[in-house]
Amino acid sequence: MSILIPSFNSPGSDFEKLVSQCPNKIARGSTRDVFEIPDHPDKVLKSANVPTNYANWAEMVVYHSADENQRFFAKVHSISWSGKFLVMERLSRVTFAEVSPVLHTFPRFINDRKPVNFGKDSEGNIKMLDYALVNLGPPPETFAPSILSPLGG
Repeated sequence: MSILIPSFNSPGSDFEKLVSQCPNKIARGSTRDVFEIPDHPDKVLKSANVPTNYANWAEMVVYHSADENQRFFAKVHSISWSGKFLVMERLSRVTFAEVSPVLHTFPRFINDRKPVNFGKDSEGNIKMLDYALVNLGPPPETFAPSILSPLGG
């Protein structure tokens, strides 16, 4: 019997069922646990372990807003309605020696460039696997002068 991945924006109960079928926790971060998904070696399940689901929502928004930069991020396959659960492309671990030569090719808004945040896809491409802290704000020089000027001035 194959394990089904809940569709995008499915209720948490569908993802709770998936969690119950994923006994192997492969990582634990400060805000999420990461599980391998049996029958889906190319995907992981991220489950928020704090009251806020910010990290999962942030990754979903970044991935779907990245347009031509999507190739730099692990693909988001599905997220629960609440944001507590996220199914993402599974990447293999990489070393600093593998990441270092390609970091300059990543967009400037990727500001959390620790090697642990990167992985390699099945085709050998280096991508971010944890990008909840990406800074999507525009650089200050892109603001219109009227926004930066004091009120009334």
